[in-house]
Amino acid sequence: MESWKIHKDRAACEKPGCPLATAEEFFAVLELPDCTRKDVCAACFQSLPQSGKDAPIYWKTRRREPGKKAPTLDLVSLRVLFERLGEVEGERAQGLRYFVCLLLLRKRMLKLVDPQDENEERADLVVIDPKAEVQVRVSLFAPEVDEDRLANLKDELLAAIDETDSSEPADAAADA
Repeated sequence: MESWKIHKDRAACEKPGCPLATAEEFFAVLELPDCTRKDVCAACFQSLPQSGKDAPIYWKTRRREPGKKAPTLDLVSLRVLFERLGEVEGERAQGLRYFVCLLLLRKRMLKLVDPQDENEERADLVVIDPKAEVQVRVSLFAPEVDEDRLANLKDELLAAIDETDSSEPADAAADA
């Protein structure tokens, strides 16, 4: 069975004087197919290709406020992550896109709609962006998830979007 866990790259930035360690906001970049999350400051992010096939899959995140348990979600960046994952081939990216979609549905950034044709009937979810002028329908298929994977899913999703060190207990994070 294929692993869906997103691993965090713990290497320090190679750029001298990089403000990542003290930055309040930074970018989390997802590198596929190995599914590694790399955190970069805004300056380092600007040096990455911003368009085309090599453009990164990313979301913007913030450090937790002291005493706050839930991760802070930047919904606009999460929405961009959803769109970029749609451009990537492979089951791993499409499965991750499905789970990002569930978060966006919960935050009302996407809206579930009824299927209109045979292809949409086969899909597990059909969604639209309720705020977009042109309603583009997106059909999504749920990845296969066994009981063990389901039990760890919440922790893995929080690890993917959370900015904390993986040594912290996952139970400390509230529902996203």
